[in-house]
Amino acid sequence: MPDEREIGKRVKGGIIGVIRGTGEIAQVAIETVAETAQVAVKGAGATGAAVAGMAVGAVKGAIQSVGEVGSLAAETSADSIETAADSAARVGSKVGTVTKAAVIGALRGTKDVGGEAMSAIQQTASGAVLEASEIGADLTTAAVGAVEGAIEAAKDIGVSAEDAASAAATGAIEAAATVGETAAQRVRRTVEGTIKGVKVVAKTAAGKEPPEPK
Repeated sequence: MPDEREIGKRVKGGIIGVIRGTGEIAQVAIETVAETAQVAVKGAGATGAAVAGMAVGAVKGAIQSVGEVGSLAAETSADSIETAADSAARVGSKVGTVTKAAVIGALRGTKDVGGEAMSAIQQTASGAVLEASEIGADLTTAAVGAVEGAIEAAKDIGVSAEDAASAAATGAIEAAATVGETAAQRVRRTVEGTIKGVKVVAKTAAGKEPPEPK
């Protein structure tokens, strides 16, 4: 049975082709990303707890694909600070979009093989934030993408949007906390509140602002 890294490679290879072919993550490409992740997770034949690992691998592979395509674009473009900044901005925006799509696909894949939904949601969101950190992308962008993906996939996997959003937010914040307290606070401020009409409440103490001195 393929492991998390193998699933990541499959998804990354498929998504790099999508991004190179379109240049942007358009709606059609988003659907392709989601389908790629879903097929990879479902095809792994994993069950139970192992499914969450497959889903994490899919999301990590998706984010890696954005980083690799962004790096190639930067290398082949004019060597200037402005170009580097533009490339970084494009990579950042793609990370959020591709994370959302990969989470949707990965969670649909977990449903197909009977995985534990909440565990998969929390772990995929955590994996997305950690992988964004690895490629130097904005953690908050990946976190919001993961929460949006969880909300959209909630109905498909038979859980409430609020519970899915909470699990994703919790995973994202706790992952950010491993990067640093400031990162956790930034992610918490970004994901708590209302996203896509859903009230998001994280179930973790990480990233909470310290009380103001009296």
